[in-house]
Amino acid sequence: MPRKLVPALATVVSTLTLVVGCAQTATTTPPATFPYTSVVPVGSADTPTAVEQRYGGQVVVWRPEAAFAVLGLSHHAAGVLSAQSDAGGSIAVEPNVQAYGASGTLSAWSGQATRVDAGGRAVIWSGGRAVIWSGGRAVIWSGGTGTVGGVPENSASWAQIGLPAAWAAAPNLGQGVKVAVIDTGVDLTHEMFQGALAGPADQWDFVNGDPVPQDEGGFSDPGFGHGTSVAGIVLQIAPHATVMPIRALRPDGSGDETAIAQAINFAVSHGAQVINLSLGSTQKSDVIARMIKFATEQGVSVVSSSGNSGDDKITAPARDADGKKTLGVGSVDRDDRKSSFSTYGDKLDVMAPGETVWGPVPGNYFSYWSGTSMAAPEVTGAVALALGQPLRVAPKDLLATLVDTATDIRPLNKAYGSKVRRRLDVAGFLQAATLP
Repeated sequence: MPRKLVPALATVVSTLTLVVGCAQTATTTPPATFPYTSVVPVGSADTPTAVEQRYGGQVVVWRPEAAFAVLGLSHHAAGVLSAQSDAGGSIAVEPNVQAYGASGTLSAWSGQATRVDAGGRAVIWSGGRAVIWSGGRAVIWSGGTGTVGGVPENSASWAQIGLPAAWAAAPNLGQGVKVAVIDTGVDLTHEMFQGALAGPADQWDFVNGDPVPQDEGGFSDPGFGHGTSVAGIVLQIAPHATVMPIRALRPDGSGDETAIAQAINFAVSHGAQVINLSLGSTQKSDVIARMIKFATEQGVSVVSSSGNSGDDKITAPARDADGKKTLGVGSVDRDDRKSSFSTYGDKLDVMAPGETVWGPVPGNYFSYWSGTSMAAPEVTGAVALALGQPLRVAPKDLLATLVDTATDIRPLNKAYGSKVRRRLDVAGFLQAATLP
């Protein structure tokens, strides 16, 4: 079915740094917070209770068929497990709380003064001026009808990555493809998501421990709207894909490893074909690395953002991406030059436009963000477009094809040598990867 979008817009400018959050298992009460976490080996005869007694922690992910479990640990349990590891194992105990950060740095609305209009809607101000689009236009996403991508403000960026030709090459527009967006949740009532979300059984909030992954908070919360925007960018690229909203981030953007792990586990269990992780950590994480490995072993593609420190210190999990089953994504401007905030490096697979990318924000508004968080869902959407078509290449070669068909931007980024190499070309990727 074609989707009608009646967007409302509010503009403002501010700078923010996000830290991504996580949560816990499918419970009806807010999940516990653990200061430490670990991935431990389990055998076919093990039970969760036996493993908890053995290590002194609480099982938050249980995967005996893959021979591992993830534990949440108290200070005491972490000490016990570390002692066991020192005695002859290779089990790592990792800090859990606020280990990950979102890769969106600039928002057009965070921290700005607001007022409420006569209709009860919040109006965001920038320099004393607010612009609201309400009922003034309708965009139909149906085989290229209307504005390609659905948001005219992004037309230059979408032309840069060849989205119009990609839509012509992929007329299913991602139909039947389930994309998990692990983030701050989404505004479930936003008009952009009506008819585009997975059913209630395929949604979960790992922050509150309930099945309603609503993007919560207010304008003063640095993480508010991040997941809504990321999910909206996926749909601008692949408008007929199905978004699986999984909330693993708090309104202030903070988050824990255990929640990210549980969110990935949920996505795999509920049939996601692609997972978008617009988040990263400067610390090494065996837990998240194992969860991503598990996802890819089930045939799920994982796309993550590279971070916004502007240097060559790519955050995990993007720095561990292999370019075959997992991809790390950085940001370029509209001239294909590395964004000043984007991390870069030899292991970075591909770049995409990540500056002033417009998308939905809570309250049925539209606004823009900048960051590698915005570049990653463009790549995720491109993968969804391909998966919605008959493939010319083997599924295991799909991500490598995306990288191989990307545009060489090294001549425009000579200062970075081989550390900034390719920019997403959705049209070239679709034409190489799918059958006519």
